Amino acid sequence: MWKILSLIILSLFIAKNVFADNEMPEKARPDDKTISLYEYKKKIFIKNRRDQGRLYTIKPKGNAKIFNYEKNISSSKLESQLSKGYLLSYLFYDKGVIKYDGKAKDGRFLDNINNKTLFYTHSTGKSIVSYIIGHAICDGYIASMDETIDWPLMKNTLYQGQPLRNLLNMSAGDKHVVDKNTTRFKGSDKHHRDMGLDSIAHLLDGTKAKGQNVFYNNALTDIIANYLVFKSGNKYDDLMRKVFQDKIKIENEVSYELHGSDSEVKINEFTGTPQTLASYSFFMTRLDFLRFAEAMMKDYQNNTCVGNYLRESQLQAKKWYKYRPDKKNAQWWLHNYSKKYGAQFYFDFSGMKNRNIIGTEGLNGQNILIDLDNSRIVVTNSAATGWNVRTFMLKVIKDGKLPK
Repeated sequence: MWKILSLIILSLFIAKNVFADNEMPEKARPDDKTISLYEYKKKIFIKNRRDQGRLYTIKPKGNAKIFNYEKNISSSKLESQLSKGYLLSYLFYDKGVIKYDGKAKDGRFLDNINNKTLFYTHSTGKSIVSYIIGHAICDGYIASMDETIDWPLMKNTLYQGQPLRNLLNMSAGDKHVVDKNTTRFKGSDKHHRDMGLDSIAHLLDGTKAKGQNVFYNNALTDIIANYLVFKSGNKYDDLMRKVFQDKIKIENEVSYELHGSDSEVKINEFTGTPQTLASYSFFMTRLDFLRFAEAMMKDYQNNTCVGNYLRESQLQAKKWYKYRPDKKNAQWWLHNYSKKYGAQFYFDFSGMKNRNIIGTEGLNGQNILIDLDNSRIVVTNSAATGWNVRTFMLKVIKDGKLPK
């Protein structure tokens, strides 16, 4: 009965815009009913974006990587999390085999979590964009990470004339134009994704870069995503299909949210063009998260061209200013254990000196951690923080064992 009532209540809330924020607050510790409502709201959000024509979608090719499985390793701590905690999906991959395939217990929510459930990538999408950049470099659309940005759309902004490397490393000198709390561009109260890049370029007209300190923000990766569109031109769709269909070998549709327009007025000749619309806000299934992680791992291990891009990303990574493994409540966020950040990836994790580990992190625990030396991967999707990344990710990657 509560499921029916919850649907009714949620529909009323959505109709009245009571849930203006589409995301679970990061510090929330929700019960199952609240998780269920936000999962339902996510489906409504994706549907609305599809109906509005604000999704870019890559369809599967029918060649999805089929994983090998073993019986789940016993882990009472993981079982407890999936039965009553915030983890919605947990995948432990070890040397080509999925040794733990965990989903939230059936019956907890309005809809059970399954292999068709779409998850927000959140900031893990930043790493996906960087991986695509690697392919664009290898295919000749972009010269290198040191290519100087010469982009008519952004010609009068602080990004013009900088090496792409600065943008990838979040060291583009844009701290003075982005609000550090909302990561929205100053001078506008709109979310940056509700503005086309034509509007953003107009807003940034005349700005200059200030310094090269790492300043992590959400707006910058959407700039990179659209630079990728600009550089690949009419081959962009081919590039995206190559990455997702031929390299990652997705099983289900993968989409990202397109930018909306904040004005009906044509701002410049770029208004409404593809290079003003792209974003890193992907929607993917749990196993396609893993397919992405495995593809990156194999590129790195096999020294492919894209693998060399990942190695370069690692070698040139900058000191990460949020490294704080001993801080109170550090265990809720993976980035607290990373010493370096480069090209939209985390490297050099606490307690694993001289280990080649690469990590991604998305809001509320959409995380990937890869041991590139030992072929281990942990992928998590969760409703909220509040589960221990040291226990469920770092120690698992370090030791190759699940918590008891």
